[in-house]
Amino acid sequence: MADVTHIDVRSPSRFAHMRLKLREFVWETRFLARLGQTWPERLSIAKLVAKLYAARLMPFKTHRWEATIRVRGAKYVVGVRTSEIFVFHEIYESLQYERHADFIPQSGWTVFDVGANIGVFTVLQATQGARVYSFEPNPDSYSRLSRNVAANNLSDCVRLFPTALGDERGVGSLHVIEGGTTGGVVTAVEADASASGVAVPIATLDEVVSTLPGSSIDLLKIDAEGSEAAILRGGERTLDHVQRIVVEYHSRDLLCQVREILTRKGFAQEMIVDYYAEDTAAGQDEVGILYARRPHRPPQ
Repeated sequence: MADVTHIDVRSPSRFAHMRLKLREFVWETRFLARLGQTWPERLSIAKLVAKLYAARLMPFKTHRWEATIRVRGAKYVVGVRTSEIFVFHEIYESLQYERHADFIPQSGWTVFDVGANIGVFTVLQATQGARVYSFEPNPDSYSRLSRNVAANNLSDCVRLFPTALGDERGVGSLHVIEGGTTGGVVTAVEADASASGVAVPIATLDEVVSTLPGSSIDLLKIDAEGSEAAILRGGERTLDHVQRIVVEYHSRDLLCQVREILTRKGFAQEMIVDYYAEDTAAGQDEVGILYARRPHRPPQ
């Protein structure tokens, strides 16, 4: 009789792992199925799903694979094996940046998208009539961001910056997991002499804004994987002209730093949206969304 490998499905750890993978598969499939609203959109999503599962089965690296999908009337190029597809969940299902009615961009607004990734938030706001300035230091994400802006004919109302923002100008090192494009961390080269990631330029918000027309920013959205306080410190002058801010913070300490800066600059906290609770055993910091704006002033 041929040798047979026996798998003990009664093993709690193995069974729990299998259940977790099954739940992930069911959630992922249902989410992707909901993402398309028209038949052309659903067909593009189905092609993405087929390409995704094929990529996972390949015996060679498939992290560079891309797919084109249609979502909510727009067209996007996404990395098949990145987590970019779940940015659509944050924007369209969780409404991560639209929990407060006064923070939903309107036609004519000026919006800064710091940490734009492939441009889901950027494209959504630009198609609704906002003027958008988008910042993305990851070269892979930036490539898809620029193509997505062009594919949706938004180049006239979106300006792109392939740079990270921080508290001082310099050069940074971008560290990402292979194929990952939604969780990269940028550290200043001077702060890490052994940095071996992708070299990216770092600018300050004040430096960039000083070169742009206009003096008021209606909404500043920041999702920068731990650099949120540094970005605000590099925008001290700019903050005087910002009306609303939505920040994804990546630890309780960073939330306190962000609050201190915004309070000092005259902002009032509107709400906090819990995203991930702190889990010290798993090494998970608290992650959430802070909404803040300048208090409304009564007409004189």
